Amino acid sequence: MSTSPTSAVESAARDRAQDPGPRLVDLAARVGGQVLAATFGVAARLRGTRALHPVGFCGIGSLTMEPVGRSGVVLLDEPGPHPCLVRWSRATGMREGPDLEGLAVRIQGPAAGDVLVASTGTGVLTRHVLTVRGRRDHGPLSTLLPLSTPVGPLLLRFDPLTVGDDPPAAYRLLVSAPGRPWHERGRLQITWTDADCTRRHDPVGHPPAGTWTHPLWARLREPSYAASRAVGAEPEEPVRA
Repeated sequence: MSTSPTSAVESAARDRAQDPGPRLVDLAARVGGQVLAATFGVAARLRGTRALHPVGFCGIGSLTMEPVGRSGVVLLDEPGPHPCLVRWSRATGMREGPDLEGLAVRIQGPAAGDVLVASTGTGVLTRHVLTVRGRRDHGPLSTLLPLSTPVGPLLLRFDPLTVGDDPPAAYRLLVSAPGRPWHERGRLQITWTDADCTRRHDPVGHPPAGTWTHPLWARLREPSYAASRAVGAEPEEPVRA
């Protein structure tokens, strides 16, 4: 007895609906998001400012790209220069000792959107693992989780190009699909100020033009960002050491 194409599609849909796997993953993401939100919210209220990365340096930057084909992502498809606002910081804000390094980039113009990267490794697995560094040590910074794009999930990575600058004044931008080699696609030049700023970034709600956040990652990350943003960002005076 043969089965019509329509019946096969309907049967597959019923099987997916009955499969608890996706629902359990979604539930785990939602629960994890609420737990992170509660944690970040308490930390932000206790500190009276950002839950993480409370102290940093702000600057003005410019991204120049080397397009390769068309991806549907404005930043990758247009050479620029793309003006941006940049903030470098350390996760705990401690003035000494090991910490996580972070870089927030607000791209302006047609490619507009927020990108947050943090200190990670560069390997197939370690690019998804946060890496602690010394006070004056700078290294690769990646998005940790991929951005969704018309050509599939992509990770962004910034590698410092300057030696002795704290924070670095230039980075090279690399792009990779999960598990695939990295490819250099651009350069970021930054002019730093000696002050912090109150600007907040939202890579989940405002990713670069042509990209979006996978719903699973959004459920996990957005509640914690919202909880932290509920408390004003009062910048402390950064210290160059």
